[in-house]
Amino acid sequence: MLASLSVMFWRASFAGAMVALEQAVPLLVMFLRFVLSLALLLPVAWYCGELRLPTRRQTLVLAFMGFMGFFFHIGIQTVAMRSSGSATANWQMAAAPAMTALFASFFLKERLSRGGVFGIILAFLGVAVVLGLGTKGARGISSYNFGDFLISLSVLNWAAFMVLTRWLFKENRYPPVFTIFWEIFFAVLMCLPALALTGTDVSVLTGFSWRTWEALAILGFLCSGLAYVFWYYAAANIPVARLMVFQFLQPLVGIVVAYFVIGERFTLWLLLGGAMIVSGVWTVNRPHR
Repeated sequence: MLASLSVMFWRASFAGAMVALEQAVPLLVMFLRFVLSLALLLPVAWYCGELRLPTRRQTLVLAFMGFMGFFFHIGIQTVAMRSSGSATANWQMAAAPAMTALFASFFLKERLSRGGVFGIILAFLGVAVVLGLGTKGARGISSYNFGDFLISLSVLNWAAFMVLTRWLFKENRYPPVFTIFWEIFFAVLMCLPALALTGTDVSVLTGFSWRTWEALAILGFLCSGLAYVFWYYAAANIPVARLMVFQFLQPLVGIVVAYFVIGERFTLWLLLGGAMIVSGVWTVNRPHR
């Protein structure tokens, strides 16, 4: 149940980011998203008894995970939403479970069956269909723009991040809320020099509309706050392959949100490619004899 809620919140994040980007640059949107997340996570960590300073070794690990899973991952996704369609982004992220299963077979020594290999191939073919023909009347590979490339990169990064996260919880016994709090804390610290170096004008936030603040609240409190708390609790107790199955919900939620919030339109090719992705991911994660 917790994992299902996390996926629903995350899929709404693409549409929310597109709304926030109407009045702010990607780096500022990401920074405000993280700050709002910390405002929520601080009392949650205290209530759960997990509000404490990390050790020196934990600091290095959590800072790296904060960069990989938040500063870099959410950063490239936010930039991507300037040119990539929300529905296309969601369908691409549906391939993450297959990629995670592949990484887990190498790094966690989880056996990948022939059916799993077939599922990975099917999922990536589905991604190719989505990228070439999925949205906005696109025809052919020429529709694959820089934003789509960044989403593809985020799929690879997310798969690696999930394998490392499972390793932290399983082998090193990191508490879930403690982990997410410090990862986002370090991501906020990384945003500060980036804002200064890029000369980002933070004063523009005084002119944000209620629509923009609502989008940021959804991104911060739900998509980067509660969603990760729920997901980390699930990751601490469920094997990574089973956990990733819950991401099957993301395309449906993402498309519904994109349709009603930003009026995005998609073609039948998107549905076909999406069906291939979901079928491939299901094949990877179902039990094989």
